[in-house]
Amino acid sequence: MLIHTFSEYGRVRITIHEINGTIDLDKTLKIHNYHLIMLESGSISVDLNFNLLTMTAHSTLHISSGDTIRSIQPSGIVKGYHFIFSSEFQNEMRTVRKSPINPQLKRQFPFQTFTSDEYSNLNDSVRKIIRYIEIPSHHFRSTVIKNEIMNLLLDISDKRRNDHQIIPDHDIKDHNESIRKRFRNLINGYSSEHHQVSWYAEALKISPDYLSKIVREYDGTSASVWIHKSIIETAKSLLKDLDLSIKEISLRLNFPDQSSFGRFFKSITGQSPKAFREGLTGR
Repeated sequence: MLIHTFSEYGRVRITIHEINGTIDLDKTLKIHNYHLIMLESGSISVDLNFNLLTMTAHSTLHISSGDTIRSIQPSGIVKGYHFIFSSEFQNEMRTVRKSPINPQLKRQFPFQTFTSDEYSNLNDSVRKIIRYIEIPSHHFRSTVIKNEIMNLLLDISDKRRNDHQIIPDHDIKDHNESIRKRFRNLINGYSSEHHQVSWYAEALKISPDYLSKIVREYDGTSASVWIHKSIIETAKSLLKDLDLSIKEISLRLNFPDQSSFGRFFKSITGQSPKAFREGLTGR
């Protein structure tokens, strides 16, 4: 793995690892610096803050200070770049007006995808950064590298804002209400098939933590409770159809077996599917 390091005043400010098959974050790790992973090819499964995310080709992932990485598993021919920015460099970037380093936004939207052409432009920027890192004699090396890093982060941030329609803080309440409504619509259509908060967060292009935060702020409960409530409502409706066996209902609701469905149903309602059905028929 090739490693490029930019130092200033005797301290390492930026480290760039060229990913070629492996990535050096394979154990439980509390992040203390800001990381940016750019994936050119292959895929990587990342357990970030106890949520499983899958990076695909032409995507980026931001990992902020304070985040927890439990595992990173590459798959296929994995190529790309892994940036590590020192805390000093982060602080310097945050002093810039409209800084692209915004920890709150990066936790809400850590994952970003790009078209082939868009990623190619990002890749060109990285190659330019590396080229200047390897030319220590350039009189304006430090300024050029910082400007190119800023341009790279701004391009990624611009894409994120456009894709997620990120709006000013004074309109965030309306934005969150929109996400809440879209989440409800997704549940109504897909809760029988998808039971995990992470699936809905990915569909909404936000992080599971941010989705849960929105739901809790509006309803005082968790996103998973909404999903479970929808599954139970559908289950009760299906149980009223006596032509359907409980095993068939379990399969329709995407449970691995009847026992799993039974345990889930009882944990929410306090009675088994069979007891619920018998209560309806009086038998």
